[in-house]
Amino acid sequence: MRTDYNNSTIIKAKWLSFVLIFASTLVAQHRGDNLSFQGLSDKNNVSVKAVAMGSALTSLTGNISALFYNPAGLAKIKELQVSISSNYYTKQWRENQNYRPDRYFVTLPFYLEGLYIPDPANNGKWDYQIVQDTNYNYYVKEPQLGVDPYSQEAADWNKNKNNFGLTNISAAMPFQVSDENFVAALSYNRNNNFYDFDRNDTYLDPHVGYAGYGGDITRVDGLHTMNMRWSKFLRQRFGSLNYLTGGLSYQVMDEIMFGIGANIMWGNSDDYQSLIRVGDFLLSNQQRFTFSYKDISELKTESSKYKSTGFNISTIIELNRVKLGLKIDLPYTLSRNWNYTQTNFDSVTTVTTASGTDKFNVPAIFNWGISFQPVDNFIIAFDYEFAPYSKATFEFASIDSSFNKWINRNTIRLGLEFKAFEFLSFMAGYQSIPQTFLPDGSAIKDKGPDANSYSAGASINFFFGRIDLAYELKVLKYYDSYFSNTNYAFEKSSNVLIGYTYTFN
Repeated sequence: MRTDYNNSTIIKAKWLSFVLIFASTLVAQHRGDNLSFQGLSDKNNVSVKAVAMGSALTSLTGNISALFYNPAGLAKIKELQVSISSNYYTKQWRENQNYRPDRYFVTLPFYLEGLYIPDPANNGKWDYQIVQDTNYNYYVKEPQLGVDPYSQEAADWNKNKNNFGLTNISAAMPFQVSDENFVAALSYNRNNNFYDFDRNDTYLDPHVGYAGYGGDITRVDGLHTMNMRWSKFLRQRFGSLNYLTGGLSYQVMDEIMFGIGANIMWGNSDDYQSLIRVGDFLLSNQQRFTFSYKDISELKTESSKYKSTGFNISTIIELNRVKLGLKIDLPYTLSRNWNYTQTNFDSVTTVTTASGTDKFNVPAIFNWGISFQPVDNFIIAFDYEFAPYSKATFEFASIDSSFNKWINRNTIRLGLEFKAFEFLSFMAGYQSIPQTFLPDGSAIKDKGPDANSYSAGASINFFFGRIDLAYELKVLKYYDSYFSNTNYAFEKSSNVLIGYTYTFN
């Protein structure tokens, strides 16, 4: 094989890349879903100690972090506590789309893979007339072989995002009513890491390698032709969410604690979605097709405002060196008010605007936890969360044929804490977090791919209080599988947190 490029084609390809980069969605989920509630399935990491212990705090007591994981655990706080924390967060997305030649259209994947860049002068010409020289060598680049399909080396594109900011201010205060012990806590926290990113450089309509998107994908026979549109899809959402969280715990007896909590959320995001046509394939018969560039695009800019109010009930039971915890997040509704402007560029330019409200009715979510303290200075904690998102209902202001319902999430968390000295503790944690979507072509239909989270941290007593440090690395890998191609998607985030808790003795 050998390489043959046309300068004007290269310029046009670079211009399209320029638009996509500076127009700047989760890695490519499906062919490309329209804007809805993407990014809202991820929990906000508000507690430094919780992050260090893999968020396995459902059965732990005596720490202000219990406000977010099990308010019943606040009951063991004996003095007024005030806490503040911040974080530095980075996130990376990348994808490798690997198209395979097949016997019916041998050379078509070369276009989509980027191994062959057609000359605009050949618009509408039969492929077999232009892709080979007189010695039957293809005018294509050599494919890259032998690399990890999820690696940065193999990636077709990379996207990075980072942020730094104050994340949490909390306070917890014990009090008595008629000789009964209570603890009340209140927190304001801000999710500065509310990011969603989705990109698909080979958005095909119809998709000849997959039946999941409808359309006519029957093989053409030379008598009937089919037009397949090739576009570049981009969706992104960047913003911030605010939370006001309150909790009240009551120590029923030495071994039993009960808690209730409330969480008010509000926030906004700037959203963007584009579908930029690269060109059209006219499919006629075996190895008979044409390609023509098209100068058509759809751009949508949108602003979204979110709000929700939820409540939870919880309990913890202490059994010598074992603690059992349960928290139930009661059903609630998350609403998204949106306003968008859509601009279509074709032979003429048209602009439309619209607004509406979408609602996500979230079912009850259950958290179970158990912790074991085999010796005084060592704690092992295990949590299991069941979120039956398949029972969630969605109310959209407009019909969205691309929307895929969320699926159930079963999250496993493990945390360790070792108190090396009276003033110093070390922590570590792990989480297995299934995603709320199914990749295209997935053999397992009731569970999304797992993101794996690894964390570590330390607590140091300092100036009448405590400094907490934590680091978390989260990695998600999965692939969409089609008859024509496999898309290897990779997402990685790093989170560094620092917090200080002051105890008024």
